[in-house]
Amino acid sequence: MSDPDPLSDIDAVEAVLADESPATRDGLLVALASNRGRSTAEIAALTGLSSDAVEQWVEALDVEGPPAKRDDGGDGDGGGAGRSRFEVVDAAVRSLVKSETIDGITEPVTDVADEFFGTTAAAVYRYDGLRSELVPEIVTPAADARFEIEPIAEGGDPWWSAFRSDDPTAVASTELVVPSETLGIVRLGGLDADAVDEIDVRTFRPIATAAIGAIERRRRIRTLEDDRAELKGKNEDLQDFANIVSHDLRNPLSVAEGYLDLAVETGDEEYVQEVEDAHERIDRIIEHTLTLARQGQGIDDAEPVDLELIARRAWRTVETPNATLNVADSTTFDADPARLRQLFENLFRNAVEHGSTNPDSQARQDSVEHDSTGGRPSTDDSEPVETDDELVVTVGTLEEGDGFFVADDGPGIPVSERSRIFERGYTDSDDGTGFGLHIVREIVDAHRWSISVTDSDSGGARFEINGV
Repeated sequence: MSDPDPLSDIDAVEAVLADESPATRDGLLVALASNRGRSTAEIAALTGLSSDAVEQWVEALDVEGPPAKRDDGGDGDGGGAGRSRFEVVDAAVRSLVKSETIDGITEPVTDVADEFFGTTAAAVYRYDGLRSELVPEIVTPAADARFEIEPIAEGGDPWWSAFRSDDPTAVASTELVVPSETLGIVRLGGLDADAVDEIDVRTFRPIATAAIGAIERRRRIRTLEDDRAELKGKNEDLQDFANIVSHDLRNPLSVAEGYLDLAVETGDEEYVQEVEDAHERIDRIIEHTLTLARQGQGIDDAEPVDLELIARRAWRTVETPNATLNVADSTTFDADPARLRQLFENLFRNAVEHGSTNPDSQARQDSVEHDSTGGRPSTDDSEPVETDDELVVTVGTLEEGDGFFVADDGPGIPVSERSRIFERGYTDSDDGTGFGLHIVREIVDAHRWSISVTDSDSGGARFEINGV
């Protein structure tokens, strides 16, 4: 007799149940082989089981038990009348092997629960070894209405006892807990626990195991996809930083080299000053690059901060001649204090650089970079004395109560430019790096807030941070 053809889906089933007991795998493989009309000898050859073991499995899977009673008095066939147990197992396992979504896992579990036990109230819990909890992963609407769905901590009887003992357990008279060895449990409700057929339970257990295995597979795939997306983002950032180093640094280096040659040739100290200015710009670009790398990271150390206090501290570290700060009102919210202060510093520099209404004041600010390094720190904690031509920068809370704003009374930002000002590298200044407002947006994103720009009451620029 020639060797029987291998089953095309055995490898897929075993992949789902790679860490499960041989008994579970044997039952599934026997069910699949039997459904294809194999003889006992052929099934034994395919599965590696003895003929006696195959006969026991076929008897367990192929014996038709009485239909489960339903609450509505129906016959409990769930639309699957005439299907043997191994046909039910085969169809369910095929669906679970191919499932890529929670719905794809929920449907076969619900169908089998309905066919074997006459209920659609099913909740699948996965064992989380790190937290020592049974975590609900799939909950049908009927189960959500019947059970109190929450993680089951270690020692949470009777569900935990059923899980650890690996024995199906009746809870009261209407709930059955079907454990899946070390993987988790399935809670079934709305049934007569005393009338449940043992063979139905034995047949259902491989389905429970396959369902939890499919959930684990889906979680691994999602984790891999998240890791791949994160790696792609890091690679893009690395490429951006490489572009900054290769392009943005080349310009000031070329300028410095040119002026250095002129200084050597002429001895004119004016050229030395130009070299110094170019070096300062190189230093700012390097500092911006490092700051940008830090600001994109998530927030792990948020704590309560006071809006007015953090704004005034930021103001004192920014060079703001001919400008004054007005705090309209204040509030307290959770944030990373260091990065929030960086956000205010950059917004204040942006206002001072682009918002001054006094030509002399603006000229003094042409060398103030829209960056993250902080200007020359002020040692005077007192407020600047306001004059008629001063720029006024106002900080306050939004009327909706879910954020804050930074506004100025300068010339404002043209509507056509507002969609671009947060882009990395965008600047309208000859010596700007285009990082200031981009860093602001990175800080906002790291906090899971949102930022927008509009007109202030006086026609200047107004930055609104929402979702705080």
